[in-house]
Amino acid sequence: MADQQDDFPVPRGPLALLLAAAFLVSPILFFTGLTRNPYFLQIALVNWSFLGAAALFLFYSVKRGRWLLPSSYLSKPLAALALVYLFSFAWSWLGHRPFFRPAMQSEGLKAAMFFLTNCLGAFYLALALPYSGKDEPPAGKWLAFIAVWGLLWFLFPWLKVPPAGDSFFDHFFDPYGFLVWTSGITAVWLLIRRCRQEDILHLAMTAGAVASLYGILQYFRLELVWAKLLNPYGNRSVSTFGNPNFISTYVVIFMPLAASLLMRADTTVKRVYYGLVFLSYEGMLMASLTRSSWIGAAAAFAFLFAFASHRARLKANRKFLYPFFAAALLLLFFWPADNLKPLSSGLAERVSEAASGIGTPAAVSLSGDNGRIYSSFHQRLLIWTSAWQMGLQNPLLGNGWGQFELFYPFFQGRLLVNYPVIRNLRTHANNAHNEVLEQFSQAGLIGLGVYVWFLAALFAGFLRYYRSAPEDARYSAVPLAAGLAGALADNMLNVSLHFAVPAAAFWWVAGALALKTTGSSSYPEWKRPRAAAAAAWALIALCAAGAWSWERQFEREYFYFKGFRAMRANAVPAAVEALRAAWQAHPRDVNADYEYANAYVRSGDLQKGVWAYGEALKSNAGYDEIYFNLAIVLKRLGRQREALDYLRVSSEINPLNLTAWQAMAEIYVSMPDKAAAAAAAVKDFREAVSVFPEDPSMWNTLGYFHTLLKDFRAARDDYFNGASAAPDDRVLAENLVGVSRQLGMKDDPYIKWLAEYQRLARSAPSAAVSAADIAAADALRGTRPDSRPARMLRAKLYFKAGRLDEARAALLELLRERDSDNQARYGLAVIYEKEGKRDLARAAWEDFLRFEPGNSAVRARLEGLR
Repeated sequence: MADQQDDFPVPRGPLALLLAAAFLVSPILFFTGLTRNPYFLQIALVNWSFLGAAALFLFYSVKRGRWLLPSSYLSKPLAALALVYLFSFAWSWLGHRPFFRPAMQSEGLKAAMFFLTNCLGAFYLALALPYSGKDEPPAGKWLAFIAVWGLLWFLFPWLKVPPAGDSFFDHFFDPYGFLVWTSGITAVWLLIRRCRQEDILHLAMTAGAVASLYGILQYFRLELVWAKLLNPYGNRSVSTFGNPNFISTYVVIFMPLAASLLMRADTTVKRVYYGLVFLSYEGMLMASLTRSSWIGAAAAFAFLFAFASHRARLKANRKFLYPFFAAALLLLFFWPADNLKPLSSGLAERVSEAASGIGTPAAVSLSGDNGRIYSSFHQRLLIWTSAWQMGLQNPLLGNGWGQFELFYPFFQGRLLVNYPVIRNLRTHANNAHNEVLEQFSQAGLIGLGVYVWFLAALFAGFLRYYRSAPEDARYSAVPLAAGLAGALADNMLNVSLHFAVPAAAFWWVAGALALKTTGSSSYPEWKRPRAAAAAAWALIALCAAGAWSWERQFEREYFYFKGFRAMRANAVPAAVEALRAAWQAHPRDVNADYEYANAYVRSGDLQKGVWAYGEALKSNAGYDEIYFNLAIVLKRLGRQREALDYLRVSSEINPLNLTAWQAMAEIYVSMPDKAAAAAAAVKDFREAVSVFPEDPSMWNTLGYFHTLLKDFRAARDDYFNGASAAPDDRVLAENLVGVSRQLGMKDDPYIKWLAEYQRLARSAPSAAVSAADIAAADALRGTRPDSRPARMLRAKLYFKAGRLDEARAALLELLRERDSDNQARYGLAVIYEKEGKRDLARAAWEDFLRFEPGNSAVRARLEGLR
């Protein structure tokens, strides 16, 4: 490949500095006291860097009279993808009610900026940086950088200066930290100043190694930078990426490249450098405990060794590589579990955990396996099902590009009603956690088809190149394609390709592969200079606007966190002031706007609170708590009808919020003409009792409104349904008797059922259990097989009568239907103890503690069995 270093289109110095910011500073720098999201500065930095680099190329395009960002055979599918995304958004925007359009605009703008900067920007900038084709990157210098710069960070805990105050500068600047970063950026700038593609790939690999080594230390409870260990995901290391799923994907992208370069290393220094990078990546993969990335890494290496070039290189250098990879495999299998117990295996534990969680075909459904679910899998299944339904609304164009986070909660809400076992898995998903569903849900079959076209064209170009290129050239292309294949496999279960740093790495490597397989690009002169120059200046203005937008967003995040901390300190006036500054900096962030509204409400200014909740809904109208809080404030202001409308939306998004249903009941009951609203109330509370079938207040409310409609038979059913679920509720019992009299019923079987239950419940603790009592309990269950209190009472009577087999069977049936029923589990454990089945008793008590870990009596009982 030709060397373009003598005719580089833009000044290398500024470009190298921008790329150092993108690939060194962005993946590693984060602050815990600056913004609520400690990693927001990373996101802003990578965007500023790419926008600045793009503006640099566009400016010199104007000076030279030709486009300096090269085109590619992939430009057509990428342009088509951008058009489909735009048309999908426009179609969805027109098809939704005006209420949602401000939020759609906000979410759509975020998605557009991400696609243009993190994806297309990274791709075309990578295309613009040529391969040298001559001397190799200095592995020894990169190794020295890791060693020396890493050592400087080891000294940071002792040499850092505590913040002198609470200003931005106090949180941002540390003299020793500034020295470390200045030296690191300077060293990297010197290493990449020629702006060769190989240098940037080595920078990305090296930054990943530094982050990985830090993540490994975190896994073993060693923290170098901060005063306490950062573990927001338990003992899954986040390193400097904010999420273990993000750094694991980054590692998957570059790990094949490290392995490929190690296999062709011909000096000790190269072997040490590439071996260190490879092993640090492997350790980080294990420390992240991200199984989707383990699958992605396996797919990447299967891809890598599917090509004869790498199999031959492995065999040719087997004296070194066979022992090295054997040691790597041993590290893989003997990596300790997250509890760091000796002789434990993180790999074995995570795989066996998943296998036992979804070990049967019945488990691969939202109903679980007899009520048992595996949260990691079933939450993804919940997201996938919602994404599928989202796409089915408009199979061709999807629900609108960039609208997943906004509309996902509305689809999830109905699934939570229909599948009770997954209700504890409710989430606010940003993305689909599956690349196919990501495209289909938002851009439909057309968007998915164009996305597949782009990927197919990229990999087809690689295969053509591999068949025709010289041996060394095709060898160097394989690991780039392998990293992309691994990241795509990873993101069949992951979401990382839609977040800044891993996405930038993916699209940069895609551009590097496209450049590798097509060769250098020419820069033809403009045929219409004035029009082209005008377009270039317009694009420069867009880059400047994008950079300014990110500056405003960063300022918003700073003031938002300041206000957030003031709220937690009960300094409400200071919180209002800081959150107002956040809104003025950038008004479209749902978290900042929501906190702003809460601050106004706590300050007593309810009217401004209503306005600020409205601003939050303009940012993202998919959060039930915004509707709920707004409704409660409106209720306090006497605006009952508006409050009721917002409570309905809140309950549609989150039907599990019992307080929202109770607030709706209060509004209905307080209406001047309750009878006129009774039909609407009945419709609402039919939904409520389907979600809370064992809550007596919901049944009582439904029965009450049925009486207002003069539908006494329906009211009788409501009161009895509630009474069979809560037989001790006196209000329901009295209402049942009252409505039965209204109907003129004598010897009402519902009242008889309830009276018999209460008789057995009173006599069960003291009197001996007779055969008649057992028969009566069987009859109760036969009449109301869905009454858990009746079934639990029956199990107690069986136990007291010494009929342990029947008692055990009854309790196991209850647990199969509801795995979280610790009352039934307690009884089952006692039976196992009584039968001398210590192993089963221990297992039952251990399961009990999964749901109630703080129950000291049960823990003592378990210890006694041990």
